[in-house]
Amino acid sequence: MQLKRFTFSQSFSAHPTVNVEHSLAFPLEMTLPECFRQMVIQYDVPPYAHDVGVHLALRRELKMFVEREKMSDFMTRYSDAVNALTEGTLDVNHLCGRFDSAYRSHVSSYVPPRCATDDELFGQAYNRVIHSAQALDLIRLEQSLAAEVAAEVDKRDSVLRKMDENLVLQTDLGLQKRDIDVPTAVTQLQESHIRNRELEEGRWNSCISELKRIQRRSLRNFVMTLDEQCSLVGESDTPKSNSGGSARSDQFDLSKVNNPSIPTRLAVHSSRPWSESFTVQLGRQLRTTCNFRLIRADPMDLLSNLGSNNSINSATSPLDGSHSAVDNLAERLSNALGIYSDELNGLVVLVDRRINSFRGIKRRLAETCERSTEFHFPELSCQLTAIQDTVNRLGPRDSFCTAQSKNSTTYTNSVNEPQEPVHGDVYITKHSNLAGGIGGLAGGGGGISVLFHLVYDESADREEDRIRSGSRLHCSLSAILRTCFDYDITTLSLPLLLVPALREYMDVSWRARRAESSLKLLKGVLMELNTWRGPVIRSIQFLAPSELSDKELESFSHVISTSFLQPIPVVVAP
Repeated sequence: MQLKRFTFSQSFSAHPTVNVEHSLAFPLEMTLPECFRQMVIQYDVPPYAHDVGVHLALRRELKMFVEREKMSDFMTRYSDAVNALTEGTLDVNHLCGRFDSAYRSHVSSYVPPRCATDDELFGQAYNRVIHSAQALDLIRLEQSLAAEVAAEVDKRDSVLRKMDENLVLQTDLGLQKRDIDVPTAVTQLQESHIRNRELEEGRWNSCISELKRIQRRSLRNFVMTLDEQCSLVGESDTPKSNSGGSARSDQFDLSKVNNPSIPTRLAVHSSRPWSESFTVQLGRQLRTTCNFRLIRADPMDLLSNLGSNNSINSATSPLDGSHSAVDNLAERLSNALGIYSDELNGLVVLVDRRINSFRGIKRRLAETCERSTEFHFPELSCQLTAIQDTVNRLGPRDSFCTAQSKNSTTYTNSVNEPQEPVHGDVYITKHSNLAGGIGGLAGGGGGISVLFHLVYDESADREEDRIRSGSRLHCSLSAILRTCFDYDITTLSLPLLLVPALREYMDVSWRARRAESSLKLLKGVLMELNTWRGPVIRSIQFLAPSELSDKELESFSHVISTSFLQPIPVVVAP
């Protein structure tokens, strides 16, 4: 790796001089637009620089510098290789073998077929079973297993709650005694409580983890057995009730699953939240249609278990137990049908920079995921651990540190320390046990499959009412939509204002400007992606804070109507 110094200095009429001195490591590990964007942010190139030609000149000079250094680096490597070959220090046969191996591994026609992993085989088998006559048995079994895990979690929470209540009671009794050292006694009591509580919580968590592990292994074996039976009997024929009984009996007793003890929905919303739907068109010549929905809801309200009573689109009238059980099974079946389909649902949540800290919406997510076994993806904690390892490998990135600073002593000393993502970074977790209420609200069907965790630093975005082009939030939104287009996420829900919560300085005018800029940026990204990749996203749900009034939401709907082209129906007179 070689470090090359790029310098740029230019002044334009009455504007200040723009000076850029940046070290780049070759071979370059980033694209030219990414490198240019980092320089603009790191060296505070003013927004008006685009109008006076600074951006264009900087981009042109950077492109020429990168092309020149790339060619120089290539010629150096080429000369070294030729000299080694002519001097006999390099074995020709070994070089030819490496070239042949690389050619066979990179050319698809020569690459041997890759063996499917266990997860891929399970996914294919699950998708076949869920579309067969055995789907109802599988869904009932999943619901029963989820209820079993939820019951264990409730027992653990009850035990820990009683321990906390006992601590409060004993503390009150200790404060009433006069013949002892009260501060010392209370401190000892709290230390003993914390120690006993951690031991008890660890024991319960171990039991719950073991239960989930057993359920995951057993259900996978059960699905593979059902798939094998379906392939033998034939998808057109329904297997008899006693076929494969011996294969099922050693894992699950389906007779106990037909009428499982499923918790009914005790709490039902009296009315649906305020919402309004739009059908908009993107493009001028070749127009594509997309469905928008503006709804008063918090992203935290969309995170609920399959078959729970927290779904935002609950029925408007009370339901009895049998109807609730049927709704729960239907909700779980809809989610199962969409897990391996090309119509996935995504949700954008704004989180802080600490990956493994569970506060606010991340705490709600962790509690929701804990109440059922994740059969298709790694557990949430495992996914977050892998993300933390990736962030640690990237190193500190607070100010887009250059390759020279990465080789400094400060960077070397902080390699082993946990790193944090920066404002605007996005990481993804995958789920199969989140209901989300999206199916009834956005029309996508199924639950939340993909969660986009958008890292939001309020200090970096404070009092910035507009999301400007090229800002980190704009790049994050563009990356999220690009991922949706790449991986068949057809329904996306995101906060309209792109803030985790309303603050005092976010008045009505601030919120109006913020919503307008968010919609305009969204329109630009959607039109670009639709032009190059075709229509993929069919539904976008904008989540407005629950504190907003109906009048303000109506003003937001007016902004959507004026920002996007809407189809005009043709009325033919008789």
